[in-house]
Amino acid sequence: MLIAVWGRDGIGKSTLCDALGMLFAKQGITVIIDTDLTQPTLPVRLNGSKFEAERSLGRAVSGIGANDASRYLHQHTNQKSLFYAGLTNMDEYLSYEIGLEADNAAQNFVELCVEIADTVILDLSGQRTDPFVPGALIHADSIITMFTPHVEGFCWYKSVEHLLETMSAQERIVPVFSMVERHSDIYAIEKADGIQFTISLPYVQEFRHIHGTGATPMDGTTPAALRYVRQVRNLGTLLKGDDSQ
Repeated sequence: MLIAVWGRDGIGKSTLCDALGMLFAKQGITVIIDTDLTQPTLPVRLNGSKFEAERSLGRAVSGIGANDASRYLHQHTNQKSLFYAGLTNMDEYLSYEIGLEADNAAQNFVELCVEIADTVILDLSGQRTDPFVPGALIHADSIITMFTPHVEGFCWYKSVEHLLETMSAQERIVPVFSMVERHSDIYAIEKADGIQFTISLPYVQEFRHIHGTGATPMDGTTPAALRYVRQVRNLGTLLKGDDSQ
């Protein structure tokens, strides 16, 4: 199963991907691909791990190529069936000059991951030049589009709406509302924009303190965190298309 999570930067995409990754890893091998090729992300998500420069995702899509995706996958410390791909602490903002040919290399990498994993989750960046976006919109089984109560979030969706239609992706979209602040009127937003959200993720202050600690959203203990976990499980059930969650 291939899942893409898309939206503007800073709205909780990575948090949701981490939660879904832990959920699906209990059932089989799961790979999360962080497609941000401008900054190191693995040191934050895999705190304490040591990385080798040649195992950076950037090398797989920058013309060097990858015939074996496993060499670019990094195992989660506490969940042995969960793996990550992304930039390492040896990468810099301009480490990789990504050209048009990177789209094919990115899609090839995703296909290799799909062959070895039960679930592949694409944590798509909000960058226009992200080489993983075109293939994701075409091939993903589900495309989770994340919304926030801010005007910017809906402006972003309106800007990509035509692209989603062009890619025939509309029927695979799963709209998810992300509460990035304590109080948001989701019903007013649904009515104003005509969008029916599949899942609403609550605001969880606790999550602000877990980045870089090795903890995941599924480890939350506050009432809000537990509500978040329940919603992630509901989303997982929907994505799987069964009641196995």
